[in-house]
Amino acid sequence: MGNSSYSHSNWTLIVKLSFLPPPVVCLGVFFYIMAVILNVYVTTPNIRESARYVLFAHMLISDTLFLVVGFFLLLASLFAITILLPICYVLVTLGSLTFRVTPYILAAMALERYVSVCFPFRHVALCTGPRSNATVLVIWVVGLVPNAVDFVSLMTSVQMDFFSQDKICSYNVFNVSEGQNSVRNTTLILSLVVAGLIIVFTYVSIMVVAFKIGSGKSSAAKAARTVLLHAFQLLLCVTSLSVPFMTMQQEMWKIFSQILHFLLLTCLPRFLSPIIYGLRDEILRKCMKRILGRRRF
Repeated sequence: MGNSSYSHSNWTLIVKLSFLPPPVVCLGVFFYIMAVILNVYVTTPNIRESARYVLFAHMLISDTLFLVVGFFLLLASLFAITILLPICYVLVTLGSLTFRVTPYILAAMALERYVSVCFPFRHVALCTGPRSNATVLVIWVVGLVPNAVDFVSLMTSVQMDFFSQDKICSYNVFNVSEGQNSVRNTTLILSLVVAGLIIVFTYVSIMVVAFKIGSGKSSAAKAARTVLLHAFQLLLCVTSLSVPFMTMQQEMWKIFSQILHFLLLTCLPRFLSPIIYGLRDEILRKCMKRILGRRRF
C-alpha cells in the first residue's frame, strides 16, 4: 500500500513537471520582449516623453508583476507550497491590484488615441509625458482603494494569530466575510464596465472620423484598429475571472486545466500588449531592431 502511494505521488510529480515548460517558455519570451521594449523606452528621449509610450511602459510593468504573482500562485497550487500569510497577502494584494490597473491603463490608452484623432490640435498640449505619469499615479491610487477597504474588513474579521499561520497561498485564503466578496466583485465588475464603456466610446468616435476620411490607411483607421485590439484585451481579461474550465476528477486533468487556464486566460491578454505596440508600432519596431542588432555584435 505504501509503495502504491509512493508510486502515485512520483507519477503526479512527473505529470506536474511535464506540464510546466509551456508557461515557463511563454513567460521567458514575454519577459525578454518586455525588457527590450523597456530598454527602448528608457534610452530614447522622444519615446519617453510621448504619452502613448508612457502608458504602454507602465502597462508592461503592471502586466509583468501580475504574471510573476500569477505564476507563483500556480506553483503554490500545483506543489502545495505553504508560506506565511503576511507574505501571501502582499502577493495576493499585488495580483489583484495589477489586475485592476490593466483595464484602467487600456482605457487611458484608448482615450489618448481618441484625442489624437478627434482633437489633433489639442493632442500635444493634453497628452504630455508628465500628464501621463500623473494619470498612471492616479490609476494606481484608485486601484489600491479596494485593497485598502479589503484590508480593513479582513483585520476586523480575523483573530490576531491569523497571520502567524502557514498556508498554500491563494486568493481564497483571505475570503473570511461576505463583505469582502461584495467589495471585490463590485470593484472588479465596475472597473471592467467603465473601461469597456470608454473603449467602446473611443472606438465609435474614431471610426466616425475614419469613415469621414474614407481611407483604410489613415491614422484614424489605424487608431481604430488599435482600440479594437484593446477591446479584445479587455475581453480576455474578463474571461480570466472565470473559474477553470470544468471540475475534473482525475489528478492529471486537474493539473492540465490549471496550466491551460494560466496560459489562455492569464498570460494571453498580457502577451497582446507587446504585439499591439511593440511589434505593430513602427517607431518602437525600428528601435527594437537597432537594439537587437547591436546585441548581436
